Amino acid sequence: MIERWIERVRPFVSGERALAAVREIAQHHRIQASPGYDAAAAWLVAQLAAAGVEHAVERVPADGRTSFLGCVMPEGWSCAHARAHLHGASGRELLADFTVQPLSLVQRSMATEGHWPLVALADGSRESDYANVDVRGRVVLTEGAVQRVHALAVVARGAAGLLAFGRRLVPPARTRETDRDSHAYTSFWWGGDEPRGWGFVASPAVGEALMRRLAGGEALELEVSIGASRHATTIPLVTALLPGTLPGEVLLTAHLCHPRPGANDNGSGVAAVLEAVRALAELDVQGGLPGPRRTIRALWMPEFTGTYAWLGGDPARAGGTVAALNLDMVGENQADCASEQLLERAPHFAGSFADELVRHVRLAARSETDGVLRAREVPYSGGSDHAIWLDPRVGVPCPMLIQWPDRYYHSSLDGPERCDPASLAHAARIGAVYAAFLAHADAPAVAWLGSAIERTTLREMRGALDGDRPAAAVRAARLRGEQALASLSRLLPGGGDGALERTLAAGAEAIDGAFETEIRPGLSPGVRAPLRAVDARVPRRLQAAPLVPMRSLQVGWWSLPPAAREDLHALDRDVPGGSVTLDLAWYACDGRRSVDQIVACLADEGADVAVETLVRFFDLAVALGAAEWVAG
Repeated sequence: MIERWIERVRPFVSGERALAAVREIAQHHRIQASPGYDAAAAWLVAQLAAAGVEHAVERVPADGRTSFLGCVMPEGWSCAHARAHLHGASGRELLADFTVQPLSLVQRSMATEGHWPLVALADGSRESDYANVDVRGRVVLTEGAVQRVHALAVVARGAAGLLAFGRRLVPPARTRETDRDSHAYTSFWWGGDEPRGWGFVASPAVGEALMRRLAGGEALELEVSIGASRHATTIPLVTALLPGTLPGEVLLTAHLCHPRPGANDNGSGVAAVLEAVRALAELDVQGGLPGPRRTIRALWMPEFTGTYAWLGGDPARAGGTVAALNLDMVGENQADCASEQLLERAPHFAGSFADELVRHVRLAARSETDGVLRAREVPYSGGSDHAIWLDPRVGVPCPMLIQWPDRYYHSSLDGPERCDPASLAHAARIGAVYAAFLAHADAPAVAWLGSAIERTTLREMRGALDGDRPAAAVRAARLRGEQALASLSRLLPGGGDGALERTLAAGAEAIDGAFETEIRPGLSPGVRAPLRAVDARVPRRLQAAPLVPMRSLQVGWWSLPPAAREDLHALDRDVPGGSVTLDLAWYACDGRRSVDQIVACLADEGADVAVETLVRFFDLAVALGAAEWVAG
């Protein structure tokens, strides 16, 4: 069923052409709402025009006040220069220069000039870190998260600014001993009238050396000059269209933002979507995309904020999108980056046909030139734009294809030399075939997908019997399959003269039959009875999209009392699974489930959290104005 699309698309996809696109994109410093982002968007528009692809640019406000679906759009920011010199026993040393290494500055830092002494603070993201440290009037040397350290050290205690050298470790791909001379991508996310500040970034090797010098009693001072400005502007959202006549659209999406070089993250996703669109356009010219078909759309935008704006700017867009696919970090040279190609699936209670389709397409899209490709399927972990699309309140099936972990993630070493043309070609083929298949999906295609969902569901239910938590895993597999079958109605909204009904009936009968005859007898002590709510209240969402992961951009954040903001930070940090668990709870909040039923739902997904913890979370969501409590 998909092989014909693989063979049609394959001759038109070029990994070398995609790699050339990554090299071009990586020259732009693509911070959201900055001149570098605008330049990258203009380059992309020129590529679409040269390829003869219909395209459009929609500009949305970037003023720190306008919001879409609960997300405040970031202010415009530009930086002409930023330098930091260290003064110590060795004299004056250049520590950072933005024009040479853009990641040596904390992005969105504000203009400043001056000299300040340096003080060491190992982390700084907790109140207790400041018990015996006086930071007032000093630059804080820290491994902590810059937004948190800014709030606690600069705003609350009068520090002058930050010198950060922390980074996210992803062992074994990246440990404390890996690439110690690299600079991490570090950024402020200013919201509302939050007091602004500034910071520089040192490599781990330099940061730790400075810690030792300070511990040894050396007096160090930082000389700082930053020429930066904040301003209201607009952000371009770039789309490409291969128009069709059938209702609904199929979407390929990749975020265009991130600093220079930002090759794998996410120049590779941008290039792969561009290559998929180019290939489909060339195929269309030769008559290989016959009608009738749905429209195929591509969307390039800033990560998270651009997707909130795209969907919030026109509420009909979600309802008009049949399915989407998010390509994020798809170009890795796996041997160099220590990565695997991951297909991230939706939570089991939001299952859809899209995960099943990508599973088959990515296997069939392999080429003999791809070499050995490490690949796995993994549960939902969020962290990119698919988290917005597949939110049940948005309701668009949207798997993510990503290579992870990545040794060079969010670092100055994430250059085009870390990309592989075979990885890029494989991702572009997946995107092109996924879009072409769904654009032309008819009753036979739906029947094929239904049979594939049925087989996968039976396999996963049977396999669950051998796991550590068989009852929970069986429930999750069964509900995922049922949801996936039901989602086929998106492809045959009129039922296809009974074809959809037959497909759904056959799948349901097979799943129910296998459960009763094979699975239930193998479960011990048996399938859990339906839960009764301990707390009669039910949380109901008012915000029809996920809470914004950059919390300071969430509408209502700056109206919260400081203690409430601290409480949500603590939940993000301390809940098992962190913000991913909170995402899952937000998705499972359907206005009918009580908190303990949400807890049970998350347990089936493999996320264990206490009822009391989620009550705290939903209380905070109510305080934000994003939810309310209703009687059960």
